[in-house]
Amino acid sequence: MLNEVSVCKIFTFDAAHQLVGHKGKCSNLHGHTYKLEVVLKGKPMTAEGHSDEGFVIDFSDIKMTVQQSLVDRLDHAFLAMGNEPVLETLTDTGSKVALLSFRTTVENMSCYIAYKLKQAGLPLYAVKLWETPTSWAEVLAEDIPEDGPSYRLYGGCDCE
Repeated sequence: MLNEVSVCKIFTFDAAHQLVGHKGKCSNLHGHTYKLEVVLKGKPMTAEGHSDEGFVIDFSDIKMTVQQSLVDRLDHAFLAMGNEPVLETLTDTGSKVALLSFRTTVENMSCYIAYKLKQAGLPLYAVKLWETPTSWAEVLAEDIPEDGPSYRLYGGCDCE
C-alpha cells in the first residue's frame, strides 16, 4: 500500500529448551540468547499537532507491548513442550517455566511470537527470531491464521 513504512524494534532474551527425540545434540538441555526482530508496517500518523505525528507507532509503545506480551514470560525461562524429562524437576524447584505445548524449535517459536503480537493488536508485518548469531527463522504476519499457527512436530535447532 502506498505511503506505508516498516519499522523494526529488536529485543533479546535468554532461555533454555530441549528437543526430545532430536537426532542431534539439541536433544540435550541447552540454552540460547535469542534475538527477536519485530517488524511493523503502516502509514505514519498525519494528525497535525498529535504527539505521534509522523510515527507508524512509537518505539516505546512497541517495547511495552512486546515486553508484556512475550519477553517477560520467556526471558530466563525453560521453554517447554511438556514432554521434557527435566520438566518435573524444574517445576518442583520453582524454576521459571514457559509451558508452550509445542516443540520449541525456532520455527515454531517465531510463529508463536507472531500470533501473540497479532493478538496484542500491533500492526505486525513480520517476526524474525535468531537462535544463534548465524541461524534464524522468519514468519510473515499474513501467514499466521487468526485462530493460531499449526506447529511443526519435527525440526531442530542450530546449537553451534
